[in-house]
Amino acid sequence: MKRRLWGGVIVALIAGILAIGYRWFFRGDQPASHDESADADSPQGVVASVQVAPINIGTVAQEITVYGTIVPAAGAVQTVSVPFESRVRRILVTEAQQVSQGDALLEIEPSPDAKLQVEQAQSDYETAKKALGYMQQRFDLKLATNDQLLQAKQVLEQAQAKRESLRRRGVDGLRTVHAAVAGVVAKVSVQEGAIVPAGNSGVELVAQNSLEVRLGVEPEDIDKVKLGQNVILTRVHVTGSEGVIGHVRKISRAANTTTHLVDVFVELPSSTKFLLGEYTRGKIVIASTKGLVVPRSAVLPDKDHYILFTVKSGRAQKHTVRVGLQDEKNVEVIGNDLRPGALVVTLGNYELRQGMAVETEKSR
Repeated sequence: MKRRLWGGVIVALIAGILAIGYRWFFRGDQPASHDESADADSPQGVVASVQVAPINIGTVAQEITVYGTIVPAAGAVQTVSVPFESRVRRILVTEAQQVSQGDALLEIEPSPDAKLQVEQAQSDYETAKKALGYMQQRFDLKLATNDQLLQAKQVLEQAQAKRESLRRRGVDGLRTVHAAVAGVVAKVSVQEGAIVPAGNSGVELVAQNSLEVRLGVEPEDIDKVKLGQNVILTRVHVTGSEGVIGHVRKISRAANTTTHLVDVFVELPSSTKFLLGEYTRGKIVIASTKGLVVPRSAVLPDKDHYILFTVKSGRAQKHTVRVGLQDEKNVEVIGNDLRPGALVVTLGNYELRQGMAVETEKSR
C-alpha cells in the first residue's frame, strides 16, 4: 500500500516538472509585451541629471590680447649733459634707479684741455686789462684816438666774458651734476675716468609718472584699434595684479622691423606702479553687444547650426539658436523662443533629447 502511495507522488512530481519545462521551452524565450518594451526604451523612462543657469540680459565684449613693454612717454626723457670737456670722477647712480629732484648724479672735473682753456682765458683777460691801461695812458696824452681806446675796451670785455663763462660752467674745479627732475635713470652713458666732450650725454632720466606702454598688434587686427580706445593693462610677472585702464595715444602706420607687429602706444594713469621696461599684457575691446547671454558650455554645435536646451516642467526643451559675440565665459544667443530667466542646461546637455525628463541643480 505504501509503495503504491509513493509511486503516485513520484508520478505527480514528474508530471509537474514536465509541464513547467514545456512552458519554459515554448514561451520563455518569447519577447516581452509591446508596452513593457516601449517603457524601457522611451525617453520618459530615463531621467538625466543636469546643471542649469539662467539666461541673462548682459553685455558681451570681443577683445584681442596683446603684449608689450613700458617705455618713456613722448618728451619724458631728460638728457643730463656735461657743460664742458670733463673727466668723470664718480658715477653716483645706476640704471633703473629712482631719483629725486636735486639728487647727485655725477662728479666731474675739467679735462686737461679744459684746464688749459681756463688758464688761457685768465691770461687773455690779464693781457687785455694791461693793454687797456696802456691805451688809456696814451689817450690821456693825446697819443691815441677814441677808436683805439674803444677797441681796447672791447678786447677786455670779450676776455672777461669768456673767463666768466668758464667759471659759471664750473670749469675751474670739481663739480657735481644734479638731477633737474624726479624720475628714473634710464641710461648711464659714461664711465668713471672717461673724458667726455662738452654737451655729450652723461645720464638719461625719465621724468616721474611719464611712462607709457608700447604694445605689438598683429597687422590683421590693427584696423580694429582706434585712437582713444580703452586698453586694460596688467603686469605679466606680478601674480594677481589688478588691471588699469589706459588709452590709445598713437598707432604706428608701419610694422616694427624687429617684431613684425604694429606698435600701439597707450597712455598710463599717473598713479600706476608699472616699471620702466616691464613686460605688460593688454586687452583691447574691439566690439561689444547687449543681448541674451548664456555660459559658453550651454551652446552645442549641431551640423550647420547651434542648439541649446532649456528646462521646463522637468523636461528638456531643444532650441535652435544663432550665436553672436562671445568672450572667455559667455556667449550671446539669438532665438525667438528664448526668454530672460529661463533655465538653460550648462552641464549634461550632450546626452539630452527633446522631452527627456531631467533633474536639475544650479551651476556652481
